[in-house]
Amino acid sequence: MSKSATWDSTTKPILVLTLSSLVVSLLLALVNSFTAPVIEANQKAVTLAAYVQVLPTVSDATELEEITGYTTAGVTGAVKAPDGSIAIQAGESGFDGGVVAADGLTEAEINLRITMRVKKRLEEENIAVVLTRTDASALGANKREDMLERARIIKSSGADAVISIHVNKYTSPSRRGVQVFYGDTGTGGAFAAKLQSVFNTYLNEKYCGRSYSALAGDYFIAKCSSIPSVIAECGFISNSEDLKLLKSSAYADEIAECIARCVKSAAAGV
Repeated sequence: MSKSATWDSTTKPILVLTLSSLVVSLLLALVNSFTAPVIEANQKAVTLAAYVQVLPTVSDATELEEITGYTTAGVTGAVKAPDGSIAIQAGESGFDGGVVAADGLTEAEINLRITMRVKKRLEEENIAVVLTRTDASALGANKREDMLERARIIKSSGADAVISIHVNKYTSPSRRGVQVFYGDTGTGGAFAAKLQSVFNTYLNEKYCGRSYSALAGDYFIAKCSSIPSVIAECGFISNSEDLKLLKSSAYADEIAECIARCVKSAAAGV
């Protein structure tokens, strides 16, 4: 075979293929150089919007001052409002950030905000509140230690009831509403049924036109002590309407009011 034939049949196709691959790679790199900043800007806009949602005195993201140099475990961002209020973005709550919404908002962020509203409302009724956490920091060196420390706090609290605040996620985006769960040992069953009834009356019928029953399951926090313990799943982060509610301070206050009603009723033996 001549050199010319070898070039035409072997070398030239390889070179053309190589050059074509190089051109495609360069084009992809060029596209990425334009799209990456846009994606990053969109993600930042979503995060800033979430900060505005949780800071009652802020109406626009331009009012926020970004905080840098923080060292708290699990915190992936923080901003300060003009009045000095600070909001943090908790990438995880300790070792488990929970479920995540389509826009990147984590369950841990929602849980903590609702929990603080519940604490405030209960204390207005002179009901003492003990929290297992007040920020995104872990309570131990690993997940097991973290959960055991939460159990220790619960057992030593002297509490009459334990309410663990969460949000739900489901494969079907149509599923929504507030659900209550308790340990399959049966402890907490009556309290769970009472709380579910309040949620059904004041939230589920109002927002999604349906009711749920409290369900038992193998849940560590609901079974780690003899104290009546329940898990309140305050909405489905996978449902767009529930997600809007979960981002709302007004809805967090409604959750808090339902829990206060239930706790007061249980305390009165009603």
